[in-house]
Formats: sequence, C-alpha cells, structure tokens
Amino acid sequence: MSNMQTAELIGISRQQIQEIFEQALKNFKQAKTRVIYLDASYLYSFHLDDFEVVRRFNMLGRYDINAVKYWHIALERWCNDQTVTLGGRTFKPIAIERTLDRVTNEGLSMIAGCLMGETGALFNYRSIGDGDVLGDDPSPSATTLANEVNRIDVNTTADGGSLSRDGSTLYSVGNHSKEVPTPANDVFTECGMENTDSELTDALLDYSIFSDGIPHTQHADAPGSTTVVYQCSG
Repeated sequence: MSNMQTAELIGISRQQIQEIFEQALKNFKQAKTRVIYLDASYLYSFHLDDFEVVRRFNMLGRYDINAVKYWHIALERWCNDQTVTLGGRTFKPIAIERTLDRVTNEGLSMIAGCLMGETGALFNYRSIGDGDVLGDDPSPSATTLANEVNRIDVNTTADGGSLSRDGSTLYSVGNHSKEVPTPANDVFTECGMENTDSELTDALLDYSIFSDGIPHTQHADAPGSTTVVYQCSG
C-alpha cells in the first residue's frame, strides 16, 4: 500500500454535511426528532482497468481512516460528474448513484440492544441485489433486499473494503467481484448492510434503493457500494 499516492481531492465541508441532514429531515418530516440516524448510500461500477486502483485504495482503508474519508469525498465528486485522481490515475466510475435514506427498524433495534449490552453486533457484510424496486422508497420495516445477488464481508474480501468510523460517523465500503453474475435487466437496483452472511440470521442495518440502477456485466466490470451512516442530534 506504500506506493499509493495521496488522493487529489476537495474536502466535504461541514455545511455540505449539514445540508444532507436538512434535506433528509425535510424528506422524512422528522423535524421534531432529537436524534436521527440517516445514511448516504452509493452504488457504482468500475472499468476493470481502474478497479485495481480502487481495490488497493479500499484495502488501505482497513488501516487508515483518512483513506476512507477520502473515498467518501471521491464518491461525492463522482456523483457531481467530476474525475478523481487516486494512485496516480485519474478516472470516473462507469456509473454511480447516491441515495439518502434511513437506518431500518431492525437496525435501530440492534443499536438499542448494543446500548443495553445485549449484543456485540458487527455490521461487516454488504449485499447488492437486482430486485424490481426501481422508483420505490426503502421501507424502514425491510429485513432483506428484494432480491439479493451477492454478499461479502467487507473486512476480508480480497477485492477490498472496510468497516470503520470517524467519531460518530460509520463507513461501510465494499467491492464486489467481476465474477458476480449479470443482474436482471443488466442493472443492480439495491444494496444493504448486514451483520451475518445469511438472510436467515442477519439484521439489516441499511436498505437502499436506487432510482435508475447501476449496470453490470459479468467479467466486464466490477460493481460496489458504500454506505455512510450519520448520527445527528439536534
């Protein structure tokens, strides 16, 4: 990892984060709520020529929180149709989408259990799916993706990923293999963040749906997703 160059990025300002909170509060009409858990989730795919840089940078994130924060900034720049330079390579994803939504009821229940010392839950799994959910809003009562296609442990996958936090902000980053099958209608439409490797035993912390979906073709590109969970008190 030592030959990775410093990312050439412009930081996300406190004001931009505040705008994310305010927009979320407007969307969910929870202005009277004193504590809110919300997240920004990103779904994307990369050309295989660019993926090795992405993989190495995301592996670095397992040991360096600054790399994870840079990755968040890169995702925001890509969402604004800008290029980013990582590892000396300037590039953009094939496609990227961002959505703002809420932590699920199941995830909130697990968080409450952690505060009570009832569980040592670690939400180190990420899933992507191709369920027929285009244009739908994610339900807080969801416990699974509509149609999960692939799930990885972000801390151990060879393709790179990490689970980390900066203060009260949680970052979940996961790269899925080029071996993942081509999804229905050629697009992934959803992603999730779970605490086990099985839909039968897991708790779903985040469930995100993307309005247009992200294209993926097996062996031609590499898909991935990131969720940033914010805790806002106010």
